[in-house]
Amino acid sequence: MKKSIYAKTGFTLFALFFASVLAFLDRQLLNILVRPIRTDIGISDVEFSLLQGIAFALVYSVAAFPMAYLADRFSRKKVILISILAWSVMTVAFGLASSFSMLLLARIGLALGEAGLSPASISILRQIYPPERQSFAVAILTISVYIGGGISMTIGGPALAALETHAEAIPFGLAPWRVLFIGCGILGALGLAFLTLMPEYKHAPQAQGKTSLSAFFKLLKLKRARALAYLAAITGLSALLYAVMAWTPAMFMRSHGWSEQQTGLAYGIAFITGGVIGALGGGKLVGRLVKHGPDNATVIVIRYAAILLGVSTILSAVVSSGYTALIFASTAMVGVGTAISLGAFGFQALFPQQFSARAVAIYLLIPGTLGASLGPSSIPVIEQFLAHEKGTGMALAVFAGMMALWSTFWLSAFLRFPHVAHEDTISEA
Repeated sequence: MKKSIYAKTGFTLFALFFASVLAFLDRQLLNILVRPIRTDIGISDVEFSLLQGIAFALVYSVAAFPMAYLADRFSRKKVILISILAWSVMTVAFGLASSFSMLLLARIGLALGEAGLSPASISILRQIYPPERQSFAVAILTISVYIGGGISMTIGGPALAALETHAEAIPFGLAPWRVLFIGCGILGALGLAFLTLMPEYKHAPQAQGKTSLSAFFKLLKLKRARALAYLAAITGLSALLYAVMAWTPAMFMRSHGWSEQQTGLAYGIAFITGGVIGALGGGKLVGRLVKHGPDNATVIVIRYAAILLGVSTILSAVVSSGYTALIFASTAMVGVGTAISLGAFGFQALFPQQFSARAVAIYLLIPGTLGASLGPSSIPVIEQFLAHEKGTGMALAVFAGMMALWSTFWLSAFLRFPHVAHEDTISEA
């Protein structure tokens, strides 16, 4: 019996992991295709940063809350299935777009589609795993960020080069970058197949008042000091990690003269390796601290990740050797991996299980809207202000220093605020 339970939860984790790989495959592919998209459509760096940042992040973050409400009250499996179908269609639409406006609309549609995945997935994992294994299960799920993003770069760069070499053989005269997006969208059918086979997990029965929106916001108000400090810290950290993921490939191409193929392969490997080490290592470390160490283990680990990410990004941006920069970019990805794997988990742990999806949605709404929009768009603005020969790299370095200091300050403030237990907040709500 116990073995069948483990098999059931293991397949669930795999299905959610695979769906998330597809989501980040679509999302990160954009960052390795800056040159061909800009050339084909005729857009600026600032317009491209809007596709990377606010066009996706703002819609994704705002849509996450109503999707999370549905996930907390109804079938989480159906929410995820609809999400996969929607983002797959929008990825194909992006590949067929012929203007900046159409790219923008397709990117907005992609964000709407992906908004239901994370809140529903983390809610399911919190239900089916015991407390000491939850952070590691979420870390496994988070590895999808680096597998999906890394595959898009390691395969996307060489695939682009191969398609450009044989462009005349592509049907319907499609540009090579369009073929890559259309192919990613078609892969969504595999995600639908796995999610269809995943078990349906029903919510634990709760009194109607204990799952209402008003009850959730009363809890949020009671925990506001810690919640605001956490969200302020993660907003800065989110801005930094999105800037790193969006502009590090361009930094290698512009500062070190690397091609898309060389950058995609080298940085893609660093992206996967560093991200996986950070996600698994951070999740495992928090699990051990929860059993044997201090309170607030998640926040303590995230604070060290913020420092590592800031210092490594600065060093990767200022060194003169491309391969030395790659080493520091790899260690920066360890910080990214830890921060992404633990960020949402740490915030939703402030709330009882029946509010997990909505807590994740609030987390995505504020850091997602501000952080993910601010990060990619800040780099070209800082670059223009600095007017430095290594513009993209120096902009990343300046931004990394500011955001790492900001995040460390607020995480330290969080640790000084008193803890309010779930039981107290439920009774008061």
